[in-house]
Amino acid sequence: MLDQNDIKVLLGKATDYVEDNPYSDDDFYDSDGHAYCRWFYRNQSHGYFDEIRKSDGVMKRILKDNTGDPGSPINGNISGLFFSAAVRYNSTRGDPIPFSPFGPVRLLVPAIELLAKAPKIYFADFYCMPCSDNHYVTLVMTSPGSETDEFCAEYLEELDIHDNPFLFKDESGTLQVTTAKKLYVEMYYTEDLDIKPYLKRGLLKDCETVGQGHSTPGGIPKTELCPFCSI
Repeated sequence: MLDQNDIKVLLGKATDYVEDNPYSDDDFYDSDGHAYCRWFYRNQSHGYFDEIRKSDGVMKRILKDNTGDPGSPINGNISGLFFSAAVRYNSTRGDPIPFSPFGPVRLLVPAIELLAKAPKIYFADFYCMPCSDNHYVTLVMTSPGSETDEFCAEYLEELDIHDNPFLFKDESGTLQVTTAKKLYVEMYYTEDLDIKPYLKRGLLKDCETVGQGHSTPGGIPKTELCPFCSI
């Protein structure tokens, strides 16, 4: 398992990647390399959300699989729900990317609302997938004092929500996400989530899928010899 020194090395590599790969078109993205982040969103199958609506309307945490670095401390040790923070190219309103490889149904949650429920942020992973040149940063969201928060404090690197290169609040308190080229910020929310209020607000949407259109059971380990994210 990676130790905290390893996590710091990965964090350094992820920070270097953000600094070295700014988006090339400043007409649409902030020249400082970030954009307004309005939503955290989660894509799954119709059946996944149908089951939640038929039961108590609560999206239950799932044990973290082996996606990413095989030695990541969070694999098999904490539970949560993945959300994307990526913003659509050319959007000035924080619109999400209009397609997903994870499923045809998307739950949109206002990012600030989810951060209020789990305001502590930890850097957990930086990785890429085989046969792809995209990179991913995994940030874990915890509720202060929870068992998961204590685990993350011991094994991960806590980030300042006002001062980090991935997801941060600017001077006005507006949430911003990096627009580094081919980098996606994933939020791993570590609490159960009652989605009934979001269903009432019409925040469950159909979504175009790409690739296989669903996640891979058990996860996919990272590329072993990437010059950017291997340690």
